[in-house]
Amino acid sequence: MTMKINVLLAVLLLAVGAFAGESDTPEGLAEQFISAINTKSAEKQRTLVHPQCLAGLAGLQKEFMDETLSRDFRRVIPEKRNVKVTALKGPDLPFAGAMAWPVTPTHQIEVEFSTGENASVSVIRFTAKEKDRWFIIIPMLNPENLKKYEEKKASQQTNAPASSSASDSRR
Repeated sequence: MTMKINVLLAVLLLAVGAFAGESDTPEGLAEQFISAINTKSAEKQRTLVHPQCLAGLAGLQKEFMDETLSRDFRRVIPEKRNVKVTALKGPDLPFAGAMAWPVTPTHQIEVEFSTGENASVSVIRFTAKEKDRWFIIIPMLNPENLKKYEEKKASQQTNAPASSSASDSRR
């Protein structure tokens, strides 16, 4: 019985240790992010985002967040890449005045990779640490930009071609 308990405890410690080590550094968080993107796992991607960034989202803010997160899946990040972590300096936040930050980011992760001859992409994510774990911080639209986003969405719907089902119903 004691042997079974010891084995169970050892397995649990290994599992917890493996999970805890994944995002206990910004570089570890970057590798988890890359893995989520390359496997096209929206569930895994969302576990990396700070819960306050996803809490209570509704309507256009939720739609904006969903679009923001889904854009990550447009590409695959190759093994040959550079990951750079930079501390954000000063009191000014990125996109100050244009976005609202549910959590104040403290660092920036930049993943840079080649997409062809003389072409490269940099994927930038903002991060912060809470309770020994690093999270991706996604900003929300401020009221002014939420209004612009709403107008853009309305314009897209107005300019969208009629669906084929509407023409089929006239037959």
